[in-house]
Amino acid sequence: MKLALGTVQFGIPYGINNLGGIPSDTEIKEIFKLADKSGIQILDTAPGYGAAENKIGQLSNQKFKIVTKFSPTNNPVELNNQLNDSLDKLKTKSVYAYLAHNADSLIAHPHLWQTLQENKQNKKIKKIGYSLYSCEQLEKLLELNFVPDIVQLPYSLLDRKFELFLPQLARLGTEIHTRSVFLQGLYFMNPSTLSEKLKPLKSNLQYLHQCCEKYNVSINSLALNFVLLNKYVSHIVIGVDNAFQLKQNIKMIADWQDNTNLIEELSNITVSNKELLNPANW
Repeated sequence: MKLALGTVQFGIPYGINNLGGIPSDTEIKEIFKLADKSGIQILDTAPGYGAAENKIGQLSNQKFKIVTKFSPTNNPVELNNQLNDSLDKLKTKSVYAYLAHNADSLIAHPHLWQTLQENKQNKKIKKIGYSLYSCEQLEKLLELNFVPDIVQLPYSLLDRKFELFLPQLARLGTEIHTRSVFLQGLYFMNPSTLSEKLKPLKSNLQYLHQCCEKYNVSINSLALNFVLLNKYVSHIVIGVDNAFQLKQNIKMIADWQDNTNLIEELSNITVSNKELLNPANW
């Protein structure tokens, strides 16, 4: 199972299409129950996701591998304090992976890599790494010889800036986790109702929807399975607001039928306003 469950929705209202706010504890329990039953092993979280770590600690029954992150700091003591705080909230003695929430932290303060390695040696962390936003970050970190056990990066139908780096990371033995497969729900929006800021993406979205219509697939299924088909991707982090959404995503994977012509047509897409592929710029 390549799916990993993102938990930002469990701590803060998140996503351009999220109208329901934070799910109830009962709903989160149902999501965890379905995830476990479906073979999903990894939960992705962070202190920056509000109460998400607390919710995992309280409601997940310790059934998952946890990937969490540290917020920007220049101080090894503060990094250790953040890790211990996360472990307390998650009600565990160790986590599967601990990442820099923004790789700039490690670029600006390289000594923090040693702190991560020490915690790995102390068995508080199994794997270390970083979350990326730009290819320049990855290039700088690899120049520093900071080879990650796990890297998390955005990758989706329109946002393929890291595509050329995936084989290199795989050769280094890095576990590649992708996020923003649905670009925070942008792919589900009507291209004609985009905000003024997002209008430069209108033609790209229209082309995607035309491809979906031509090949009789949903945009949801196309977005998810396009990333799933990439052999270098270890896990796809997706967030859901309820168990029904998770069930739908699992079904879309099970029902997918390979279509070489469709995937080839997607290669024709070029995005001129690449800065709009980062939701932080919305």
